[in-house]
Amino acid sequence: MAWIDGGTGPAIVEAFAAGDSAAMTRLLAPDATFHSPVTDYHGRERVAQVLAALVQVITDVRVTNVLDGVEGTAAFFTATGDGRQADGVLHVVAARDAPVTELTLMLRPLTTLHAGIERMKVLLGSG
Repeated sequence: MAWIDGGTGPAIVEAFAAGDSAAMTRLLAPDATFHSPVTDYHGRERVAQVLAALVQVITDVRVTNVLDGVEGTAAFFTATGDGRQADGVLHVVAARDAPVTELTLMLRPLTTLHAGIERMKVLLGSG
């Protein structure tokens, strides 16, 4: 998907869709927070670890709709979550060309979310 307006929000969505956690990390503020369906992760370094695991669990991302505003971006997508079909939303909080301060991920259906949570536990060493 090509972005017309650019900006940090659409750039991080594009990196997410490409499975490029390194590019996502470069766009984060030092004090960024990632709100997962389970818990919150704080700070660029910790969020980078979570994003590196996330792109291994959520694959084949296809962005279906993007709402881009002055202070953030919401991207709706379909994907494969740990081998299962998924629908989700990635909400990005960032002023137009400022670093991303918050990311929130929502994923459905519940069976896919549960499978993804278990896989993330393994990848993050907490399972």
